[in-house]
Amino acid sequence: MAVEANPSVKLNKIEKVKAEKDGLAVKAELNQLIEQGWENIDKSDLELRLKWLGIFFRPVTPGQFMLRLRVPNGCLNVEQLTALAEIIQQYGDEGTGDITTRQNIQLRGIRFEDIPTIFKTLQRVGLTSVQSGMDNVRNLTGSPVAGIDPDELIDTREMMQKLQDAITGDGEGNPRFANLPRKLNIAIEGARDNSIHAEINDIALLPAYKDDVLGFNVVVGGYISAQRAAMSVPMGSGFRRRIRPSSICAVRFCRCIAITAWRPGCVKTVQRLV
Repeated sequence: MAVEANPSVKLNKIEKVKAEKDGLAVKAELNQLIEQGWENIDKSDLELRLKWLGIFFRPVTPGQFMLRLRVPNGCLNVEQLTALAEIIQQYGDEGTGDITTRQNIQLRGIRFEDIPTIFKTLQRVGLTSVQSGMDNVRNLTGSPVAGIDPDELIDTREMMQKLQDAITGDGEGNPRFANLPRKLNIAIEGARDNSIHAEINDIALLPAYKDDVLGFNVVVGGYISAQRAAMSVPMGSGFRRRIRPSSICAVRFCRCIAITAWRPGCVKTVQRLV
């Protein structure tokens, strides 16, 4: 959802591009862009807006794109892995796959004209790449042994999938979450070992007991990059009672923070300035 820029505020390049046209708008234009050929695509569409669909132009490998998926909690089944392997296999030595630090998958060597067919394959096996780059909620991370850890307190897999469905509009794109001031990292831990590294996430939920009732503690504001790092801070024990260990509660809570705390004009985020 494009937002009209405030003429009194000087925006940087990214915010200007977003104000001119919504990032998700390229989804409806994809077939037309393919007909044009990637060499003839508007620079802002090619290098920025396509990332809202998970499509990354790589200047070092022109004509070979990277496709970033969304794999909540890092969970893939055999059918999905087989489909991903078949996608990159068709490109020979140029086709490769990455496993990222946020439990995600990136496919490399992708030809731009093949993307509509690849999207159909992803949809068939229950995967999506929408809103995996730029100013969106990034891949949702959780315990790598969720569901099989005998000592875990909460199995987070179901709530992670429901949270992704809410953020991405069931994988079709959700304008309500597609114009954040910056990327947003969310992690939900179900075990005691903090494998998600809660301290470096914008929003993190950690299992905890209060008055013998299991729920989540909440920490917010974590950040790590090559430029700077900041540790998250607790939101306060009062939130433990409100975040019960159910998918509905966790999803609603994270959605509320993503919508309100990141809305332009709120304290946490100020519009990007030059």
